[in-house]
Amino acid sequence: MSKALEVEVSPTCISSGYCRNALPEVFGALEDRKSFVKSNPVEDSPALREAFDQCPVEAISARDAETGEEVFPG
Repeated sequence: MSKALEVEVSPTCISSGYCRNALPEVFGALEDRKSFVKSNPVEDSPALREAFDQCPVEAISARDAETGEEVFPG
């Protein structure tokens, strides 16, 4: 069973779009084209981890929704 994660995009987002392209069901774009998380919690998956890894400025963070433990970066 996958973990539920509380995912956040920080204001350091430079709107590269990698996360939105990888998971459009999870990440959306604001008017300034910076990314945001559409809803939390998000089910952990290889695609989500790929979105984390592709962010060129490491603007995405995640915590275990149950324990609050930092999952990414980590």
